[in-house]
Amino acid sequence: MMPDSTIKQRVLEEIRWDPIVDETHIGVTTSDGSVALIGHVSSFPEKYAACEAAKRVKGVKAVADEIAVNLPTEIRLDDGRIAERIARILEWSVSVPNSSVKARVQDGFVTLTGEVDWQHQRSQISDHVRHVAGVRGLTNQLTLKPRATSADVRKEIKDALFRNTEREVRQINVTVSGDTVTLSGSVNALYQRDLVESAAWSAPGVRQVIDHICVS
Repeated sequence: MMPDSTIKQRVLEEIRWDPIVDETHIGVTTSDGSVALIGHVSSFPEKYAACEAAKRVKGVKAVADEIAVNLPTEIRLDDGRIAERIARILEWSVSVPNSSVKARVQDGFVTLTGEVDWQHQRSQISDHVRHVAGVRGLTNQLTLKPRATSADVRKEIKDALFRNTEREVRQINVTVSGDTVTLSGSVNALYQRDLVESAAWSAPGVRQVIDHICVS
């Protein structure tokens, strides 16, 4: 197992390497491969990028996000204006079907609700909203509409895993029950687990993914 001191140093270096993040006010603590990010940044995309940077580091098993977003005065907006901007994005976005997505804003923190057809739509909507000026946090509660589950959904997931994570596919087990996929096994890095989970979400008919994959 990699020492926590080494993991901490590598996380700090990865955060420093990311051009979006100003690491000046970000601290890192580690315990048995679990990483906690503390401090503050000036935008929500910066906070998100710092967490994603930590996930990319080998040896990181979990990331606890304790970074606060302190928006500069010039980009602070009241909740009404933030909601208006999000409404325009949802209206214009080809990722949003039939205006089925709703956004609630409270003190700069956005909660998304509603239904979409595919997981990639759910992710794209989060990406759009995350970059709206004035947003300080985001909770994505979008659900997927029921779809007929393909009889060979397990094979499709396995094929996707092989295409995207060939080296790790032999260590991943996929179990399908109705529209729920359960993943187990192990990978070498946290980002690899994200790749596997993304492959599972891409299978038609999947509405829930239970991730029991361990990072070794």
